[in-house]
Amino acid sequence: MMYVMKRIVDHDDKIELPKCMYHIKNPIDLTEEDEICLKINEKVLKFIKGPNNKMTELETRQDELLNKLEILYERIKTISSQCKLDNMSANIQSSNASKVESVITPEEVVLVLSPDSLPWYLNIILKKSNLPIHTTCHVHSSVPSEKLAKIKAFTQKLKTSENPKVNLRLIFKAAADSELKLSALSTPILGNVNILRYLSLAYPTIIPYDHNDHIVDNLLDICHVLERTSEKNKEAVVNRLFAHYKTWIYGDKFSVVDLAAYNLIKQWRNTPKFVSKVWFDKCEKLCS
Repeated sequence: MMYVMKRIVDHDDKIELPKCMYHIKNPIDLTEEDEICLKINEKVLKFIKGPNNKMTELETRQDELLNKLEILYERIKTISSQCKLDNMSANIQSSNASKVESVITPEEVVLVLSPDSLPWYLNIILKKSNLPIHTTCHVHSSVPSEKLAKIKAFTQKLKTSENPKVNLRLIFKAAADSELKLSALSTPILGNVNILRYLSLAYPTIIPYDHNDHIVDNLLDICHVLERTSEKNKEAVVNRLFAHYKTWIYGDKFSVVDLAAYNLIKQWRNTPKFVSKVWFDKCEKLCS
């Protein structure tokens, strides 16, 4: 026989649980309600993962509709080519372009200018515009007195209307960069080239401008550079500008590029030999 040892832990004793902690349900002891919940979850999962006849029918109907739309699209393309709808859309675009003049042009426009940079492009707009425009001239005190005669001679030749739909105010300031103000709160448009870009939107039939042609934009940028080029480098910049010259600077028709270049060269005291006299005379005729 072996000796009997004293029990260290008595499992038969009742253990009193502390009352300061929350009780956790025994995961082993499942009630009938828990078993019912588990069965419901299993059924839901089977329903989601399993085949759904209604969803399958809906997907089939969507595929059929898409196929019908593709067939309809091909038929419309065929009909449009037969009826020459492309020409009709071109006519609609041209009619919309003619309406841009009355939509974009505001009632009050202010053009700030330097006496050394006269807006010769205004002559062609005032002469051909369907909208009556009234022009007024204001001279800032900073303008030297010897420049007043030049400004007066220019403004006297401008066409004006007594019953206008657009009021154009010309403000001359010494050493001012050209800027167009459409309202007191709007950001002004700076530079003659950018002003002509806007005017081509307001008067698309008078100043043609193909906004999708990157070469036209490149030539306008050259005009902007030429405006700020020294006398020494002017010939090289002009040669770049007239690189595509035939009848006009670019293409066979007068465009915004010709107007921008003419307005710039017109500011010079003498027309240099490296500028085409035939081209300059044609622009002079249009803008006089």
